Amino acid sequence: MEEKFQDRYFHTTDSNPEFLKDVEKLSRSIPHMCFQCGTCTGSCPSAPRSSYRIRKFVRRAVLGLEKESLTDPDLWLCTTCYSCTDRCPRDIAPTDVIMAMRNLAFKWDIVPRNFLKTIQLIYNTGHGVPNNDVNRAARVKLGLEAEPETTHKYPEYLPGIRKIMDHYHMKENADRILSEGEH
Repeated sequence: MEEKFQDRYFHTTDSNPEFLKDVEKLSRSIPHMCFQCGTCTGSCPSAPRSSYRIRKFVRRAVLGLEKESLTDPDLWLCTTCYSCTDRCPRDIAPTDVIMAMRNLAFKWDIVPRNFLKTIQLIYNTGHGVPNNDVNRAARVKLGLEAEPETTHKYPEYLPGIRKIMDHYHMKENADRILSEGEH
């Protein structure tokens, strides 16, 4: 009986007990404390408009369902608004759990193409959605400067952004993964 209680987590043949440890280490959170109350999913602005259920990902982490978690396209639906983290009654940071899973997915080259293209845009312009003539005209019409207080107005900061991205090989990996998909 004592042996049964040594492993306090349920694992199946397709689960990886190290997955929870990896997620906890990267997220600096405690998903094993989740009791599946659903507050995170109920707080999520993406949940009513999609199939995204953050508590499902937290549960998968606890169960060690690495492959199921990292290959689920819904992993990328989180907008990182932190509503779930703000409201979690157990002080878990579900958003950080999702971000940890995304980082693990990136190690396996499991990243949606639109995210990879966003990395390229940020590297080239400093923005995931660069300013354009329509936005500039709208900003001027609203009494704002055509360029926001970002790298569009201060392009001298773009090399700093690129240096950070180069340190983590983000652009290099995005280019590589996207080119492999073109064959």
